[in-house]
Amino acid sequence: MYDVGMKGTRIVIVWLLAGAGLLAAAGIAESGAERTTEAHSVAAVRIGTLRGPTSVGMAPLLGQPERTGPAIEPEFNVYGTPDLLVSQILAGEVDIAALPTNLAANLYNRGVELQLLAISGGGVLYVVADEDLGWEDLQGRTIHTLARGTTPDILFQALARQHGIDPDRDLDLRYSADQTELAQQLIAGRARLAVVPEPFVTRVLNANPRLRVAIDLGDGYREHFGGDTYPMTAMVVMRGFAERYPEQLQTFTDAYAAGLRWFAENRSEGAEPAAKKIGIPAPVIVEAFDRLNMVYLPAASVRDDVARFLEIFYEFNPQSVGGRLPSPDFYRD
Repeated sequence: MYDVGMKGTRIVIVWLLAGAGLLAAAGIAESGAERTTEAHSVAAVRIGTLRGPTSVGMAPLLGQPERTGPAIEPEFNVYGTPDLLVSQILAGEVDIAALPTNLAANLYNRGVELQLLAISGGGVLYVVADEDLGWEDLQGRTIHTLARGTTPDILFQALARQHGIDPDRDLDLRYSADQTELAQQLIAGRARLAVVPEPFVTRVLNANPRLRVAIDLGDGYREHFGGDTYPMTAMVVMRGFAERYPEQLQTFTDAYAAGLRWFAENRSEGAEPAAKKIGIPAPVIVEAFDRLNMVYLPAASVRDDVARFLEIFYEFNPQSVGGRLPSPDFYRD
């Protein structure tokens, strides 16, 4: 689910994570600056997210930062690749971040002092095809997806196995370097069947009228792994910030949740001011809105769902979550 060239990004992230424990031990991560007015203690909150679907839930706050109220001075930074966001987290330059859930667990297990604050994305992966089909029709087919070992690859393979399909034996998996390349293959007809994330789903459907959404991976996930949540995107908070500014943190989370409710009723108005920063055209955000599955579910309410989700990654490759499943302290109460 990344908007990047995946192979190179994974290499950089591994290198960055190797030093995470050292950075955490050195105590260089420091919470946002504070100042006091006559009426409020004001905290500067540094918020990091990724360009693309990960940051769409931030749109109301990006477009109208005053939503966070007078006790917070939000500083939003939207990064083009996960390695850039990770580097800023490790450098102590981020207080709150939205990122893939398995990456959040990986950082935690490498010694970064963060906690899962909430689930902010309920899954954006779909099988797009030029014909109507179901899981039973995939046997023996060529399936295009993103780089090996990434979120789309891991979740698709896990769901295929739940439907009695052995990806190694029964499928011809073809990997693309990034989402743009995969979308271009679909639009040009060089790929007929692919696992694609929003908003690229909407882009390819608009560009090639023969294409359609054939399978919603979220439906398959809930059917076979249970739970009400498909917890693909996480919001995390640095522990030092949470301990120093609990009231401001609560104010931010309330504003985020309220912003999502407003966004659902005011899609065009919410998308337009933030579209350039997010990197998705406003009309695409509006059209793709329902398939983006934006939510705000506090960590305490989704512990079991997140643990189940992370187990899938651990079973596929333990290093995808940092070598072990995170301890209960990963989840903020």
